[in-house]
Amino acid sequence: MEKSQTTRVGVLAVLALGLLMAGNYFMTANQGPEAMLVNFPSGVQLQVEVADSPLLLYSGQAFRDAMPPGWGMLFIYERADFYRRTTRQYRFPVDIIWLDEGKRVLLIAENVVPCGAEQCPEYGPPQEKARYVIETHAGFARREQVTPGVDLRFTLQL
Repeated sequence: MEKSQTTRVGVLAVLALGLLMAGNYFMTANQGPEAMLVNFPSGVQLQVEVADSPLLLYSGQAFRDAMPPGWGMLFIYERADFYRRTTRQYRFPVDIIWLDEGKRVLLIAENVVPCGAEQCPEYGPPQEKARYVIETHAGFARREQVTPGVDLRFTLQL
């Protein structure tokens, strides 16, 4: 084979490999649960968007105009730790609920207002390490009588 033909074959092989890797990434990146339900002791089930990627764990609901009624966001961290949340660039108030690895409520921050400033207050962490954080519409925790010590259940929706 000539040198130029070998170079072309090499470039095509690298491009093909790159396309395969990119396709694999995009095909598997969206294979998370379509919906997850969080069951509260009151009997209410809250549908949640699962935030388990670094971007969603950091930004949460920033830059969103609203959260659909009956929905929330569930932050799933790789390990239990002392996590703080901020509402930087949020556009609506939220309740923030921290849970331990057993899904027991540790701390609740109610009616946390959005922050558009560069420096925003941080909320949390609870005194014990949390593994999960739920953000809901402001007023949800009070309405559903969510208190520290309450156990929640998660149900995967396929």
